[in-house]
Amino acid sequence: MASLAAVLVILVNLFVAMPATAGQDSTQEASQQRAGERSNKPNFVLIQTDDQARWDVVAMNKTKLLLAEQGMTLTNYMVNTPICCPSRAEIFSGRYFHNVGAPHGSCMHVNAEEAVFANTSLFSSLQSNGYQTGVFGKVTNDQARYFCGEKRADGMTMVGSPCNFGDFYGQEYFVKLANGTTYIEHLKKILPSTYQTAQLGNRTISWIQEVTQSNPSQPFFAYIGPHAPHLPSTPAPWHEDPIFDELVAPRTPNWNVSCPDKHELIANNPPLDANATKFLDHQHRIRQYSLLSVDDVVAAVYEELKELNLLDSTYIILTSDHGYHLGQWRVPSSKRLPYDTDIFVTTLVRGPGIAAGSQLSDMVGNVDVAPTILDLARIDIPKAMDGKSIAGRMVTQENTFYNLSGSHQADEPWREVFLIQFVSIANASNNDASMWFPKAGTFHGQYEKPPAAPCATCKHWMLDNESNTYRALRVKNSTHNILYAEFNPQWSFDDASAIFYEYYDIGKDPYQLTNIYASVPASTAADLHRQLDKYSTCAGGQTGGTCP
Repeated sequence: MASLAAVLVILVNLFVAMPATAGQDSTQEASQQRAGERSNKPNFVLIQTDDQARWDVVAMNKTKLLLAEQGMTLTNYMVNTPICCPSRAEIFSGRYFHNVGAPHGSCMHVNAEEAVFANTSLFSSLQSNGYQTGVFGKVTNDQARYFCGEKRADGMTMVGSPCNFGDFYGQEYFVKLANGTTYIEHLKKILPSTYQTAQLGNRTISWIQEVTQSNPSQPFFAYIGPHAPHLPSTPAPWHEDPIFDELVAPRTPNWNVSCPDKHELIANNPPLDANATKFLDHQHRIRQYSLLSVDDVVAAVYEELKELNLLDSTYIILTSDHGYHLGQWRVPSSKRLPYDTDIFVTTLVRGPGIAAGSQLSDMVGNVDVAPTILDLARIDIPKAMDGKSIAGRMVTQENTFYNLSGSHQADEPWREVFLIQFVSIANASNNDASMWFPKAGTFHGQYEKPPAAPCATCKHWMLDNESNTYRALRVKNSTHNILYAEFNPQWSFDDASAIFYEYYDIGKDPYQLTNIYASVPASTAADLHRQLDKYSTCAGGQTGGTCP
């Protein structure tokens, strides 16, 4: 396994994003001067991985050391919609699924482009209030159209993002410079210099170096969007030591278990056979290998901020767009479900005023990220945002940036229920088993076909069929820990007879094995339905808004 020092050398030697600024001064005196000049506002680095399950931190030892042990873990962070484009639209807009164009939008039922570029979005809100904003990596699934086609990058000072984020060795990048110039950069096919995760880390570090020298009084926000661990989960060639070759997909109590009391997508699934299990175990392993490079980027950015004397004035946030399952409830591999595997995400925050090794157990969602960052930056939160700031709940120590005496959030009641919404992607595979396999002795693998469905009528083995269209409430408080869900293929919930219901007492059934809706008192079911009705049309999380 390559040492951290060796990996950092690799990262430095792979810089291709932009030329270094002439005369860069990395002395401690210059770094301290730069830090002092920008001391009135904090900086931010937001790292959002792709498809990372909560158990996918086994490979990320540096991240655990630098962020979890030196910062805060949000133990009940979840997403409103467990699939890529909607969740990303929600995190950048601070708005729920039903307020970002669903279910009629063009990117997995949402208007992602509008959510990203609206004048109330995270990027535009920061830029219009004096922040330099750098964007590197996957933003939303349709970025090839608005970045590489339309050359659009509202609210973004600098962009260095791949046109085809699904190709870990992609050669085309959309670039926007601070002067507004945009172009498509065509990288030379020189392996391993085009490896995407390293590219994103290099571009981010180069940009931070440039902006902290050229305009030290202006704070920055850097967004890094690695495609890892999303399939094909291609690992970097320098991470080819077989350290995870004995890992298997987590055999949780709900793994490969029949659940006939669930909705149609799951109720009829056949057992996972030995061939399918082989795919799942290998997929789990290559996901960890791909995350080693994300771990390198976290460490390299951390070290760069430390070198620039900006570590104590920068919030570093690591999260993912949603969770993932690998064989739970006999659903082979994907996201899209309302259960805890898919909606809960490991989220870590390090920065000024955040106690080392701390945890926040409040029910926090992806819609809260944008309001929280704006609040930490002392920028008014747009009324259009449905989420709420948790800044006053995270920051517990005196610091230069966030006024503890002016915040009462930690003492105020917080939400005890969170909304989950999803409209089926219909013909999209719910079994991402057509995956990359290594050839003997190398990690330059090949694609192999997925296991065949074991019976002619087992369409749910592969497809996210329309029965998997739902809205749900995840409730956690001192007396209840439940999941209540309503499924209807038409995304209509007025006719009770057309709805399939699920209810789980997660305090007693943490793996959501037994649907006990039939035993729920009618009055309780009616209350939950009314609450879900109200939440599903809410708008605005600030004063005067209707979102909890």
